Amino acid sequence: MLMPFTVEQLDLLYKNAKDPVYFMRQNGDTFDYMYVNSVCLTLFDKQLVGTNLDESMPPSLATEIKKQYLIALKVGKKHTYRDYSLFSDLETAMETELTPMEYGNERFVLAVTKNVTAQKKIEEDYLFFESLVQNSVDPMIMISADFMILDLNPAYENTFGVFKGQWIGRYYHELPDKQKELFGAGKNLLQQFSAQSKSTSMIMKRMKQDGTEAKFSVSYSPVKENGMIRAFHIVFRELTNELLLKNELKKTENILESYKEALNYAALVAIWNVSGTIEFVNDNLNELTGYKPSDMIGLNISEIGEAVVTPKLYKEIREVTLQGSIWRGQIKSVKRNGEFFWVDVTIIPLLDVDGEIYQFLSILFDVTERKQLEEKLHFMAYHDSLTNLPNRRFMIQQFQQIKEQADAKNEFIVLLYLDGDDFKLVNDQFGHDVGDEFIFHFGDAIKRSIRKEDLVARVGGDEFLVALRGVVPENSEQHIESVITRINESLDEGWTINDHHFTPTSSVGIAIYPEHGQDFDELVKKADAALYLAKGKGKGTAYLYSVL
Repeated sequence: MLMPFTVEQLDLLYKNAKDPVYFMRQNGDTFDYMYVNSVCLTLFDKQLVGTNLDESMPPSLATEIKKQYLIALKVGKKHTYRDYSLFSDLETAMETELTPMEYGNERFVLAVTKNVTAQKKIEEDYLFFESLVQNSVDPMIMISADFMILDLNPAYENTFGVFKGQWIGRYYHELPDKQKELFGAGKNLLQQFSAQSKSTSMIMKRMKQDGTEAKFSVSYSPVKENGMIRAFHIVFRELTNELLLKNELKKTENILESYKEALNYAALVAIWNVSGTIEFVNDNLNELTGYKPSDMIGLNISEIGEAVVTPKLYKEIREVTLQGSIWRGQIKSVKRNGEFFWVDVTIIPLLDVDGEIYQFLSILFDVTERKQLEEKLHFMAYHDSLTNLPNRRFMIQQFQQIKEQADAKNEFIVLLYLDGDDFKLVNDQFGHDVGDEFIFHFGDAIKRSIRKEDLVARVGGDEFLVALRGVVPENSEQHIESVITRINESLDEGWTINDHHFTPTSSVGIAIYPEHGQDFDELVKKADAALYLAKGKGKGTAYLYSVL
């Protein structure tokens, strides 16, 4: 049975992959296993290739998976689904990316399943942590190690009469003298913290918004990354029963600190406000991108990604997140040194106590290696392995776009069907290794003879198709003759293999869109017919299709 990839090609890409990979063919109302990688053999206690989904798993699970496969085939592009919900009690969380494809009259799905348990835990932990902060009755504030205000909760605003919008992003030395009093003793304490310091607390008096003075137990928790203090999380609790309050406060500190450490350890993290200004990036993200925190904090998130994130995608992300929904997807980004990388992105809108969005949390995982494998697979699917030239499938895929451009400009598309003369003699006399190298040079000679905007594809043993774009009708005859002359000259220069010099010739059949056909298959058929007549007239002959 014909498949878009051979088992050898799939093994080259996925045999040693850590994630389970399944290549499936639609067969009526089920899907047959055409290929599975080594990991799958450890998950199932039987051979999968040769069976189908319904035979390999419980009916309810097979029904759900088939439903997802059909969605991917219907939309005609990558489709990702999860088998869990946030805050569910599943011990293992899995996510599967489906890539639909058609080959001939068959439909296939490439399924790559990955374990996202750690990512699920991080998302849950951070949402829980954020809920604790925003809904807490205790004033809380987050400041950087150099005393810039990063965040504060509604309780802090209400208790001390300050406004978040006026404080975020300001440093201690920029505050008015009256507001500096809010930090005085605490700033002195924080200056004494070292990388080995742990959470501590102190009792202080503070003036509240209503003008009354109150006594607070204030806890200071350092936020550390790679052994360095990056920020401080500060919690105020008004004292009524001091001893009881102090014990409860310590418990809360421990919980919050564990969530923060888990998030920073496992993921790349960025936080920005509703206007798009970046307020926080963790060390993991800085190390991957090559940027310093000072390079990114204060920039607009659209500036960071504008080189690689299209306006359409940026608009989609904003529309989804501003509605309060979580956005999931994969984004191609660029490092400071210009190197591209891929990240799996989860963007979570964070709500304040009034239910309004005030920040966005972005949790990212580097998936560059997996995307590179996918790109290799895509290249293999649309290119000839011997010459590295595009194949027939690539030419078919591109033809519709070329056709639309030709129609818009009233131009011709000229299809040249080339067949090397006496190639069989090369194989018979010198062997297949020399024959393969001969074909490589043959294709290269054609490629060097045409413009960059034209297309060349290998479609058979020594058969090649060339699509000439942008051919002006009144100059078409001269244009075609010029290209064929350049090809013949390149072939006549020849090449040397194992001390033997080859100077081959090629017969050419010619068909023109729209004169000889309205679609790719019809043009190929007409060009092939013209090629047959050309070969009958002798080596190195070109023949234009004619209805006569």
